[in-house]
Amino acid sequence: MPTRASRKFEFIDHTGDIGVRVFGENLSALFQHAAQALFHIITDPKTIREKESRKVSVQAKGREELFVSWLNEFVYLFDTNGYLFGRFEILDLDEHLIEAMVYGETYEEGRHPIYRTIKSATYHQLQITQGKGGAWEAQVIFDL
Repeated sequence: MPTRASRKFEFIDHTGDIGVRVFGENLSALFQHAAQALFHIITDPKTIREKESRKVSVQAKGREELFVSWLNEFVYLFDTNGYLFGRFEILDLDEHLIEAMVYGETYEEGRHPIYRTIKSATYHQLQITQGKGGAWEAQVIFDL
């Protein structure tokens, strides 16, 4: 069984929606792992090939808004263009901005199973904390 430090995320019980607890050794890893969790909810990440890359930039008023907006950007990209991403390379990250190169491909029926669709990442029970050792942990609820 992996240790808490080596885990990227875990699903938590939440009535009617899906909750995720995300772990990262630094803030960049936390944001990467949160995006990976989102795509684990939508499809089998093993089916996502790195056929395309795109730069994603999100701005916000603070860390919590940035975290939710980051995740909702991927919900939007999937809903509008069918984009599925499996790798997230953070280029820049501070309290108000995240820029990343993301890698994946467009949804293909028959090759990408769709487990669930996500309406949005929410602020309900949102938590982002940094531990004494510098590692980060977040909790987010996805509205299905």
